[in-house]
Amino acid sequence: MDRLPTLKKFGEQLDLFKQLIKEGREEQAASLGQTVFENYVFARDQFLRQEDELIAVRNALTETKDRAEKIEHRLKESLSAYNSDFQLFHKFANAQNHVNTFKSVADLPDVLEKISEELGVSKIAIVLDRDLCAGIPCVEVPTFFIKGIMRYIDATLSNKTNRVYIGPIARMMRPDIFFGDPEMGPEYGGSCFSFGLMNKYNAGEMIGMISFYDPSVTRFHPEMGTDFLEHFCNSVASTLIDVINHQRADLLRLDVERITRHDLKTPLNAVINLPHLLLSSEEDDSKVEMLKAIQDAGYKMLGLINRSYDIYRMESGTYVLDPGKVDLVRLLGRIRMDLLNVVEHKKSDLRIFINGRESSDGGLFIVKGEELLLFSMLANLVKNAFEATPKGEDISVYLSDSDGDKISIHNHGAVPESIRGSFFDKYSTEGKAGGSGLGTYSASLIAHAHDGEISMDSSAENGTTVTVLLNTREKD
Repeated sequence: MDRLPTLKKFGEQLDLFKQLIKEGREEQAASLGQTVFENYVFARDQFLRQEDELIAVRNALTETKDRAEKIEHRLKESLSAYNSDFQLFHKFANAQNHVNTFKSVADLPDVLEKISEELGVSKIAIVLDRDLCAGIPCVEVPTFFIKGIMRYIDATLSNKTNRVYIGPIARMMRPDIFFGDPEMGPEYGGSCFSFGLMNKYNAGEMIGMISFYDPSVTRFHPEMGTDFLEHFCNSVASTLIDVINHQRADLLRLDVERITRHDLKTPLNAVINLPHLLLSSEEDDSKVEMLKAIQDAGYKMLGLINRSYDIYRMESGTYVLDPGKVDLVRLLGRIRMDLLNVVEHKKSDLRIFINGRESSDGGLFIVKGEELLLFSMLANLVKNAFEATPKGEDISVYLSDSDGDKISIHNHGAVPESIRGSFFDKYSTEGKAGGSGLGTYSASLIAHAHDGEISMDSSAENGTTVTVLLNTREKD
């Protein structure tokens, strides 16, 4: 635009153009007119181009403003979502702190109430597998046999990495099972979130379920994000299985200690009572024999102490048997010597029969097993038989190899009817002073460790017979 004349110059050119026309100088006027026209056209084009550029800039500014407004809106949404997520994370972090406080299954109801308050939901319930919690005191925690209710679980929870249901409670199958509450039914209304609690140590094993309920039908809906909630539930499952395993280990440890103390009573009788018998004898040979018996009982006691951990492994199913050849007649003779004080007090004796014929001192009955374990099992069963039989009535032990190695121990007493069905259960005892109910339980563990079976038959007319069938027999 530098080649365009100024307005003053343009005015002078117009005046000159008029004068040339007036003077009839047409050629000069035409040349000047052409110059003025070209300047006008050039100026118009420049102005139109600048107008287009200005319009483009204005449009670009408008677009930029729109984009800025959209970005601002998104930033506000992101900030709101961040604040919401942060508050939610804070709530779940506080809820996790409550989870970390419980040390036993009995603490669950109080912990769930605190978590419910923290997350602002109406109800949270945990249902556990009854087999997993066997023996653990948890009266207020609902339990089911998970295998027995899997059809309802499979019909309700998704079959993905995390087994989840989210939506109206009316669409759940058997809400009463998921909440452990018979009053919770499809007609209850509201919405819920249910999650299958899995065993982190055994892939695919479900240990229970956790369920969240709210009266609002929109609180839990399929479109909502559940990352925090699922992570929290997995954390609950992880803590739960650790607590349960710890409690089970404690219970096993206590049981092992009780069983060990119980097993120590038999050889301890010899350690305590044989010295009295020894002092009452003046024969040197008898003194030597009694001293050997005391020494033998002491060694057996030490062996039982060293084997106490084996009871735990048998109960947990991890014991590996190391069998050898064992003469049961010799074991029974040692047990009779250990129980000599009881034998004399009862004015009875131990009679041994091999395949229907009473054994002489030279009889043998060889089985394949672990000697210390078989000694402990037979000592418990024979001692129980002597304690139960009436005075003057002998104890009979029948050894048979006709169909596996069978051991039958008979006494003339009767087991109380109230415990006959639970005779081999842990802590099953009645009417026996100082009885712990662990002797027959320990015997059953040892029988099963030898791939065997154990049973009991009792009546007032025929007395009591405990039968052990071993399936590891090896003849001499």
